[in-house]
Amino acid sequence: MTLIIIRILLYYIFNFFINIKRIDISEISSRSIENIREQNTNGTRTLDHRAIFNTRSDWSIRLPSSLEFLNASFIIGRNNVINSITIKGITRLKIIDFTYSSLDDCNYTVNGLQNVLILNVSHFKCGVLNPYLLQSAVNLEQLIMQSSSLSIGLKDDHHSKFLHGLKRLQYIDFSRNAFEDQFRTSTFKSQLDSVQSLILEGNLFTSVPLNLEDFNRLSFLNIRNNKIAYLITKEINAIEVLFRKSNRTMTVLLDGNPLVCTCASLDFVEWLFTTKVKLDSNGSYSCVGNDGNITTTNAVYNHLRIFRIRCITTVWVIFSVTLFGVLLLFILVGYRYKLHLQYFCLFIGMANPLFLKSKEEKLEYDAYVAYCDGDYEWVYGPLRIFLEERRNFKLLLLDRGDVLAGEHRLFALNNSIPKCKKIILVISKEFVNNDWAYYEATVGIEHFLGLQARIIVINLENITKTEIPQCVLQMMSLDANDHIRKTDILNENNIFWKCLDQAMKR
Repeated sequence: MTLIIIRILLYYIFNFFINIKRIDISEISSRSIENIREQNTNGTRTLDHRAIFNTRSDWSIRLPSSLEFLNASFIIGRNNVINSITIKGITRLKIIDFTYSSLDDCNYTVNGLQNVLILNVSHFKCGVLNPYLLQSAVNLEQLIMQSSSLSIGLKDDHHSKFLHGLKRLQYIDFSRNAFEDQFRTSTFKSQLDSVQSLILEGNLFTSVPLNLEDFNRLSFLNIRNNKIAYLITKEINAIEVLFRKSNRTMTVLLDGNPLVCTCASLDFVEWLFTTKVKLDSNGSYSCVGNDGNITTTNAVYNHLRIFRIRCITTVWVIFSVTLFGVLLLFILVGYRYKLHLQYFCLFIGMANPLFLKSKEEKLEYDAYVAYCDGDYEWVYGPLRIFLEERRNFKLLLLDRGDVLAGEHRLFALNNSIPKCKKIILVISKEFVNNDWAYYEATVGIEHFLGLQARIIVINLENITKTEIPQCVLQMMSLDANDHIRKTDILNENNIFWKCLDQAMKR
């Protein structure tokens, strides 16, 4: 209904005011709407254009060719049936103000704007946006679209058609559109060589939302009242590049952002007072310090050296505490899982034959023999004779004097096993019931943990599995029969001695 009234008004204007240069129908439109509302409250049926048209239609409005300025703001209507609006006859029209004149959405196109230089379409409902809405404004120099829900409407403009072709745009105002994300790289592709002023005030940006270095003439950037904490080095460098491109006339507005003055932002604070870029408030902004208190960038800059020292000290303290914590954790874990770590180290050593070979060559004895006193005669008899006299192996026997005279037996054990390539455990009934023998076996097995081939177990007597120590139970063993147990007979052709010889050579 509103558009019908406007068309009638413009018809009379066109016919009776041929040379008119300025038209302001904002007040007329408002009164017309109020009259319609009064008629509706008095019982008069309001004309609803949706009841008249069933399909989307194309509207056209003819204006005087002499017209230079049109104010059609605060016009309320619905566009459910409008596909396009064409403005005809305007050869001199330079400025159009459509503020608050939004229809239900922006899903239509406006034609005939070829000569318009300044267009204000703020407070439009462009959550639903036709990307070709303003494509006819090819000579447009200033576009103002404040509070027009562009953050929603432009999400579906995947190919960046909204500003495509508007290559003369010098001034773009997208304030208060609830933008959060970065613009697509192609959003302003057609304006890289033309735009000089970019207004992004009152949005929700946490950083500069576009690649500033891509612009060639940008000299004014308004990012006030966003959610920016500080500018990172990349953004600062891009602004400095624009400063040089703009012949040293670059201006950046930052006031109203929740700036922080922390260790991470000290370079930004220093830049505020050393750059030649023009800043609002001369670079002195309110900010939140490390302690959470409100201060100013000027106050931080005046004590910048002190702040940097504090930050460096804090970093080193954190690093030192972290390193100490890691080392302490490593020590505790290493102590808790020392056997597992030992096994791991041994496993790594096993994977390197050259290392093992060189290590074995440095060892003094071929095997350490662990036994009990009751088995002394068999150990010093057949076992020693076969291994040392017949096969030239060198055994370490504690009772034979192979250790330092007067050395405590416990220390002798701990010092002797590391000198040997293998350990031989002579298991008998006396052995499994002897605490010292059990300890001797445990120390030996721990030393050769993960190297089962270095541990040779000889079952000298028939012993049940329940009697054998747990640490020995899982080891491969050689079982001696009655013939082998004899101390006065040595038949080296027996399968027992052949297996023992092979085990010593592995």
